[in-house]
Amino acid sequence: MKFFDEELLKNYKNYLVTEKGCSDLTVDSYMRDIFQYLSYVEKYDLDKVLVDKTVLESFIAELSKLGLNSSSIARKLTSIKNFYTFLFYEKKIEHDPSENIIPPKLSKRLPEVLTYEEIRKIINSIDEKSPYDLRDKALIEVMYGSGLRVSEVINLTIENLYREEGYIKVTGKRMKQRIVPLNEIAFESIFSYIHYGRKHFEKTKNNYLFLNKSGNQLSRMAVWNILNKRVKNLKILKNVHPHILRHSFATHLLEGGADLRSVQEMLGHSSIVTTEIYTHVDRKKLITIYDTYHPRR
Repeated sequence: MKFFDEELLKNYKNYLVTEKGCSDLTVDSYMRDIFQYLSYVEKYDLDKVLVDKTVLESFIAELSKLGLNSSSIARKLTSIKNFYTFLFYEKKIEHDPSENIIPPKLSKRLPEVLTYEEIRKIINSIDEKSPYDLRDKALIEVMYGSGLRVSEVINLTIENLYREEGYIKVTGKRMKQRIVPLNEIAFESIFSYIHYGRKHFEKTKNNYLFLNKSGNQLSRMAVWNILNKRVKNLKILKNVHPHILRHSFATHLLEGGADLRSVQEMLGHSSIVTTEIYTHVDRKKLITIYDTYHPRR
């Protein structure tokens, strides 16, 4: 492809695994969609492809002419939207041309979540005997305790912590900042890591909260590897990826009685429609309870 080099596409593939929590089959599918899109846009100037939504609208129209159904078109559009979001994160573009393009209306697949007991099992399995233990436990506590995306947690700095006030400052999608509450248990893990573990990773002056062994900011793939390592022998029969902690955070809040608007604000969703999917998860639980206990079941 003349527009994007192999290294960028490799990084995008890693992004799909770590940030979006995609399975190998989904990653392969998304990458095929991107290659198809890039083949289509080769006739356009690069600058136009990166900023002009008419190029993407033309591609969607072409798919429709080819006879693809709305489900297939929606999937391809999701692939492309993810790609543009990744380019925005990587500062390759200043504006996302797919931002205001609405996909065909489809029923949403409910996200898989961990139970609170499974969350506890993961966290309690970390012994805190080494700097890596302290870092990994703090990392998981923060991700579950505040529902952060992978890109948000790796960009946290020490200056983003406000323990006395009980919140952290997060920079989310499109560089929008928000305040997210964080529980005291998570703060205890963070400061235990800062005082007793983080200096092990420090090689140069670096304000990122979570560091790798070279003293640099953790990558998305590193976060995925950390979580994968921590659940490997725990016999949790689910696809555990970083984003499932975010799903679990939102679901557990709603199950506990939190209102939808507050959860939307904490997650940093621009539209409450995105947050509403978690109410469907809660309704599914209610139906299970009904089917179990109602005398006319």
